[in-house]
Formats: sequence, structure tokens, C-alpha cells
Amino acid sequence: MKTALAGQTAPPNIAYMFRPVCQGPCRSRGWLSYLRHRRAESRPLDLNEAGASFRLSSGETLAAASMQQPLAVVFLRHFGCTFTRRILRGLETLKTEADRNGARLVLVHMLREGSEAAYLPGDPQAVARIADPECRLYRAFGLGRGGLLELFGPQVWVPMAISLLRGCGMGYPVSDGAQMPGAFLFHQGRVTACQLPRSQAFLPDLARLFDSAAPSAPPLRAIA
Repeated sequence: MKTALAGQTAPPNIAYMFRPVCQGPCRSRGWLSYLRHRRAESRPLDLNEAGASFRLSSGETLAAASMQQPLAVVFLRHFGCTFTRRILRGLETLKTEADRNGARLVLVHMLREGSEAAYLPGDPQAVARIADPECRLYRAFGLGRGGLLELFGPQVWVPMAISLLRGCGMGYPVSDGAQMPGAFLFHQGRVTACQLPRSQAFLPDLARLFDSAAPSAPPLRAIA
């Protein structure tokens, strides 16, 4: 039986959808407004829109933060995934590598804002985070949902066995269990390097990510 994903809200009830949303002469019906709103929400964001819309846990927008210094943006799978747990075990190493290259580490997750703190080792405030329950930022960076091969194919078996043997464990997917991870360098509103997943067993290699970085492109306008 399917259960609601964490961070997602149930659709409005029938009474809400058909309520009048205007008390003036137009008397527009609520369901029309609702459909327009849902259509706007379902439209993929481009990087400019995403940079201006999403905020780091420290308060600034993604675009504004990228103007200050390069961002090493790591998109996580759900927190029950053994590979997410393995990434979090090495979180201090990722942060050290980002700091060494003059960048800031940013984690993107699929829970509601603040819910991720229970899964992060040490002080959650030590690393910037972005909450993306609807995966709109994932989509803006080109990360979709994996298929059977990406999620359960042979290329996953050995890395999964290694993670389990190392005690990373596995838990219930409290968010989209098919969402794929990835890592990007984001500077001055543009992606300068990326590591895309071949399977759910993706683990970011920030040293190689920085080595592959292209020169910074012209910036987008930051909206604080």
C-alpha cells in the first residue's frame, strides 16, 4: 500500500477546490485557481529561477551564496539509503575538501526544512542545507528518478554489499526512493562542473569535481 511521502501535503479537499476565491463580481471558482497553481508548480525551473527561489539553511538564496564563493552542491538520495548514510559518514571529509578549494559544501535533501537535522552527524549547522521536498531543485540540475537498472542493477550489488558490511545500514525511504543523487560545482549562478550518477550507488568525489571545473561563466543576477 502506498504511503504519503515526507514533506508532501495532501491535495485540497473538494470543498476547498470549488470555493469562491474572489468576493468581487468575477466570483472565480477555486478549482480554476488551483489548477493554474498546480500547473505553475509542475513546470520545471531553470537554473536562474532555481537559484533565486531556493534558500540555504543560513538564509541566503542559492544564487546569492554562489556569488560569494563556489558551492559544492551534493544532492542526496533519501536518508534511508545506505549510500546516503555512507556519504554522511564521510561528511567531514567532504567539508574539508570543499574548504581546501575555497568552496562551501551544500547538501540538498528531500525532507521538510529542519527534519534533516536528525540524520546529520555532529552539529547540523556546520553544513549548509537546502530542503527540496518536491524535488524541483533536483530537476533544475537535471537529476531525475532512476529506473530498475539504476536502482537495482548489477552495478549496485557490490557497492551496496560494501556499504552494508561497513555498517552503514539501510532504512525506510521516507521520501522519493527512486530519486537519483549527484554533485555539482555552482559558482556565480552557473554550473562549472558536475558528477552525474550511473546508479543509486553514486558517491561524490569532490577532489575530482574541483579538478574538472571549467572557468566561471558570466553570473546571473542574485536575489538575496
